[in-house]
Amino acid sequence: MSPGRKSSTTIVACEVLVPELQAILAPWPHVKVISLPAALHTDMNRLERELDHLLSTLRVEGCGDLHVLYGKACSPSLHQVVKKHGAVSIEAGNCLDAFLGPLKKEVEAEGAFVLTPGWIRAWPAIMKSMGWDEVDSRINLGRYDKAVVFDAGTRPLTEEEILWFFDVSGLYVEIRPLALQFFQNLLIRSFHLEPPLPVSA
Repeated sequence: MSPGRKSSTTIVACEVLVPELQAILAPWPHVKVISLPAALHTDMNRLERELDHLLSTLRVEGCGDLHVLYGKACSPSLHQVVKKHGAVSIEAGNCLDAFLGPLKKEVEAEGAFVLTPGWIRAWPAIMKSMGWDEVDSRINLGRYDKAVVFDAGTRPLTEEEILWFFDVSGLYVEIRPLALQFFQNLLIRSFHLEPPLPVSA
């Protein structure tokens, strides 16, 4: 598919990576991105139900190619939902694996809680879904030494957002820049998107 050709392609993704997805797909304006709330990760059964309903709706609406930016680590039965609707999922465990590749495990080995700006912004909804207050959040993140946020520059965190997450996590927040090349290549390979798109971030 070329950028100038009309597309009926839809990518269903977690909301946390929508800014990065939009940056990669900017030359393909007919590729549509639909997001689901990040807080669904707190309930695998609900995530599967919501994804099943969304994919079913998209099929009824006549959507052509359906791509799902969720991996097997998001839910053990997710592949069954994807297969049921003739969709294609990513070649990765979850969205952070897709975004970072082997870098994720390297940084986790530092004792880091690995995030993107989108995960920080979704944290209030995640806390609410889990029934956590600030104390609960700090306790559950107590096994980490720090938080490392990989920022592709699409929508950087503000100082207020960084300070807020420090308050509710008790973790020093380290921002590390990241190019989108690995993520772009995985999308092209998993979803057979072509030609490769230049990424400036």
